[in-house]
Amino acid sequence: MTPGYREDIDWLRAIAVLSVVAFHFEMPGVHGGFVGVDIFFVISGYLITGIIQAEVKEGTFSFARFYERRMRRLLPALYAMVALTAIPSFHYLLASERAELFRSVAAVVTFTSNIFFWLQSGYFDHAAVEKPLLHTWSLAVEEQFYLALPVLVWALARARPKSYLALPLTLIALTLVSFAFSVVLMRTGSSPVAFFMSPPRAWEFLVGGLIALPGVPVLREERAQAAARIIALVLMAIPIFSLRPGPGFPGINALSPCLGATLFLWSGIGVPTPKRKPYSFHHVVAFFGKISYSLYLWHWPLFAFARFSKASLVLDPLDKFALCTATVVISYLSWRFVEQPFRQRRLVPAQRGVFGLAAATSLVLLLGSAGGLLVSRASSETDRAAARLDAFNAYDYRPLYRSGSCFAPAGGVFDEACLRVAADKRNVLLWGDSLAAHYFHGLSENVDPQAVNILQATQPACMPTFNASAQAIAACHDLALRMQAFFRDHKPDLVILSADWLEYARPPRLADMITDLRATIAVLNAAGLHVVLLGPAVQFKDRLPSMLLRAHLRGVQATAKDVVLPDIFALDAMMRLGLPASEGFAYISVEDAVCPDRQCPVTIGDGIPLSWDHAHLTAEGSVYVMERLVPKLGLAKP
Repeated sequence: MTPGYREDIDWLRAIAVLSVVAFHFEMPGVHGGFVGVDIFFVISGYLITGIIQAEVKEGTFSFARFYERRMRRLLPALYAMVALTAIPSFHYLLASERAELFRSVAAVVTFTSNIFFWLQSGYFDHAAVEKPLLHTWSLAVEEQFYLALPVLVWALARARPKSYLALPLTLIALTLVSFAFSVVLMRTGSSPVAFFMSPPRAWEFLVGGLIALPGVPVLREERAQAAARIIALVLMAIPIFSLRPGPGFPGINALSPCLGATLFLWSGIGVPTPKRKPYSFHHVVAFFGKISYSLYLWHWPLFAFARFSKASLVLDPLDKFALCTATVVISYLSWRFVEQPFRQRRLVPAQRGVFGLAAATSLVLLLGSAGGLLVSRASSETDRAAARLDAFNAYDYRPLYRSGSCFAPAGGVFDEACLRVAADKRNVLLWGDSLAAHYFHGLSENVDPQAVNILQATQPACMPTFNASAQAIAACHDLALRMQAFFRDHKPDLVILSADWLEYARPPRLADMITDLRATIAVLNAAGLHVVLLGPAVQFKDRLPSMLLRAHLRGVQATAKDVVLPDIFALDAMMRLGLPASEGFAYISVEDAVCPDRQCPVTIGDGIPLSWDHAHLTAEGSVYVMERLVPKLGLAKP
């Protein structure tokens, strides 16, 4: 046996980090691997709470010693990664992108990167993949937890030194409040706040901390331990393989991985760790747990810059295999030669030296960040030539979508003008999500406003069906109910359904999507309404302006074959079969109209990208696409 070592914790770390890496490297089937971060939070809460309360109880707790250990554990590998990540930025990033990277360096050093990236974009946004230090948001949340928990435990111990219930009751209360706060944020459309901010994430640390408290019953029977561990693995596996990225996380969806991690830790309390053969399965898994911190640190910037090295910004399977291998090797070297020497006090053994070195390196990184910002202000000729494309990464789509009124309405209620029927015109309703809203501008430019009145009911991430509540998003449920009420009292001449069908049809959901659409179309037809469904929109492998920009930097021509996502053609064929034309219904293929022989346009006119991201059309792109669709809709100008 190995005294004092919990092998199961390294196993759990391995599950967490390999889930995150597999998700970020786009491994097939690992749709919800991002929950590995939540598992890490539970582990941190368990370990830190156990250490602090034990030392406080024994009277040996010291804030200086606690933060010294945290610095030794976190800062050397983190600062090494940050410093080395800055080097390739001068080759692969534009001046504006480098400036953002150096601003994020300052956020990392000040433990505020979660706030920095919250203000930038959502974690699951396509633009997020272009931020090499995005993953440090979770470290900021963890560091903020480390600032609060020791003070809380110490203060309770001083205020109620003889009370055995003060700490557990306080942690339980804080857990419930934090979880409730997260759920409220999710239900009020503030999922980015719930994702990035510390208070709504605190419960994930605290549930782990609760089982570290003295008095928690321990499983002694081996079969009970094995059963608990199996249940824990199932609770974690379900979200890792089935949860989808998007605005539905964290909130309630974070319960399963956190409870699974907590149960896994609980099942290992008091269980001795046997010695293993060097290359046994358990030993290999534990190895990934040991290097998990460095693996987490290095995998994301390596992935980001590997993508930048490809003209299409997409890695093929061979690229990913090579990248995984390189990531493991670099992470092992980081663990072996950076993490371990500092943790084992072979480097900087004195406490004062640790604080001094941390302050000095933090100052150096902050000065480097300021210097990098100054250098990035002077754009090169290549930067200036690419500035036009770069501007599309901050494209203002809101007026095109009528955002705040007819798309993502403020307060959840569409403006009266969005659904106002005109008695003397042909009324056409555009119903769907953002990939319906992006057609509004082009549609309005290609029809006669004196003859056609365009109504619009569009909500982000909401499929246009009466069963949208199945998407488990409150706004979608409300939209479905609102549209049912609208159709009871109004009869538009044409209903156009459009959405991100590729997202809603992800395996194994295609059949359910088709069923929901058929049911909705049947209800509308029964009410005497004519319905047209626009097939999958033209989508690209990544943000189109970014791909065009990278191609420009390399002096190559981006072609449709390189950048168009081929999945849209397969889905178009399946939807056409599943939704055959009938009286009162027509399916229109966007690909047939816009991409003859699969040659989709990449730019419009004077080099303007068709889309400002991976799928959403620019103003010019919307006009171009609707020029080809309006005749098929029977709405062409006379």
